[in-house]
Amino acid sequence: MKNHRLPTDLPTDLDAILTSIWKAFEVGVREAGHPFHTPVVATAGLADCDARVVVLRRASPDRRELAFHTDARAPKVRLLQACHTTAWVFYDPAGRIQVRAKGNTVVHQGDAVAEAAWARTRLMSRRCYLAELAPSTPSDTPSSGLPPALVERSPTAEESEAGFVNFAVCVTEVIRLDWLQLAARGHRRAAFTWDDHAAGWRGHWLTP
Repeated sequence: MKNHRLPTDLPTDLDAILTSIWKAFEVGVREAGHPFHTPVVATAGLADCDARVVVLRRASPDRRELAFHTDARAPKVRLLQACHTTAWVFYDPAGRIQVRAKGNTVVHQGDAVAEAAWARTRLMSRRCYLAELAPSTPSDTPSSGLPPALVERSPTAEESEAGFVNFAVCVTEVIRLDWLQLAARGHRRAAFTWDDHAAGWRGHWLTP
């Protein structure tokens, strides 16, 4: 299957742009080689801000949701829980298109959402949540943090279950999308804001 790419000609149709954004999100979930598979997620609080690359695990146009997985002990979880607002940045170098998504984020741990995502998670990925120490714990030597017995192999299904307590799903309900296309003939930019009253997106053009 060919990767879905955002349109590279100069756009004129806001609805088509919105549709292409969510299609690219969905393909980014399925295809590891797609540029939207690994976006940057940024968080901010009163005393700190941070950004990191994550793996896009779920995209739902109907629910307006984007999701990634993380270790529940990671510092970013505290930032998400403190401010809820999250900014995502995606970039397609072939199409020279940037998409930013902003919304409110809920961290799911030990609930039905986390259980469903855990059931879909491969054993090799589950291994990450078996680290003995929390992410960002200082270490005197380079270390993966994994138990020695799992450094060279994936855990068994039974072994992996111990990692569920450290597993979290971060789900952002998107309320704004900002689309930017770089072009020699002049950049193009559009924004889409979710309108609760109309239960739909409102799009408009912006000066880049």
